[in-house]
Amino acid sequence: MQALVVKGPGDGAVETIAVPQPGPGSIIVRVLDVLLYKATPDFFYGAQTDAGMTLPYPLVFGGAAIGRVAAIGSDSTAFSPGQLVLIEPHLRARDDPNIAVVWGGYDGFDQRTKQFVKNNWRDGSWAEYVRAPLENTWALSEDKLIGKLGLQTQHLLHLGYLPVLYAGLRRIDVQAGETILICPATGIFSNGAIAIARAIGLNVIAGGRNTESLEALKARFPGIQTVQLKGEPEDDSAIQSLGPIDAFVDVGPAAATGTSYLSSCILSVRKGGRVCLMGGRGDTVLPIPYLFMMFNNITVRGSLMYDAEHVRGVIQLAESGILKLGAESGLGILATYSLRDYANALERAKSCSEGNIVVVKP
Repeated sequence: MQALVVKGPGDGAVETIAVPQPGPGSIIVRVLDVLLYKATPDFFYGAQTDAGMTLPYPLVFGGAAIGRVAAIGSDSTAFSPGQLVLIEPHLRARDDPNIAVVWGGYDGFDQRTKQFVKNNWRDGSWAEYVRAPLENTWALSEDKLIGKLGLQTQHLLHLGYLPVLYAGLRRIDVQAGETILICPATGIFSNGAIAIARAIGLNVIAGGRNTESLEALKARFPGIQTVQLKGEPEDDSAIQSLGPIDAFVDVGPAAATGTSYLSSCILSVRKGGRVCLMGGRGDTVLPIPYLFMMFNNITVRGSLMYDAEHVRGVIQLAESGILKLGAESGLGILATYSLRDYANALERAKSCSEGNIVVVKP
């Protein structure tokens, strides 16, 4: 089979290798579509190596994918050949929840986790076939998603990252009808958070610096409110003028470290409100007053990745049609490439924004 074999940071080539075979706890999937977003080139080129985010070279690159079951292991009871499936990238050890990585992104920060990935799951989805863990493989209703809703398989790749956002919202126990503030609001994860929030019945306020991007956001998600955050003291009153905020979700990237919007957004949350931190900021101290948090009973929670129940919940939302996928719903496809054109796909992924992803078809 053809696969993108990576022998070091940025050192990749499409090669012919053996088709993997199933074993206990695994399944072989014929890969149809693989997911790229803005961070994917960083994983490929080893941009996060200094932070300890390495990969066990040589390997087959890749994580989240859509495909069809090609072969099953001896202990599989729920899958059958030809079945449409999602492969999600939150790779976990069965007997230790502390061992967990993003498949195709990094192999952990300690020796036990690195050995777990190296010895079992070093080869990812950028290939015609992949051996995936049963726990990371999810059956999809082709009749509902493709037949009834008219989606293409590549649209289903959004299911590969949306559980991250769904988990964050569930972990702060937001309820239908509540108002949630999401900032910054123009990237793939923030757009995903908006899509999930709307699907579970929340009123959404999206904050960001660029007014044109915010107007485009309102066009993609009709009915949401937006607020421009200028990094100035009046940001607090601008947010609060939109009414009581029940919860705030931060999805700021590392580049947002030290910026003032975080303080403005947290200070806008109502008494008894909740804050969820699931971005990549590098702040070592939260810019919020101790007494404000105490007197207002504010809950602050971090959220990394997701659990099985969150993947199941997102799939159910999508299959019901409540969570809408595709360009007209704000979650689109920027471009599609063949496996041999992987270099151009990685380059294009650097410009992913506003809910769009890039797709490679092995």
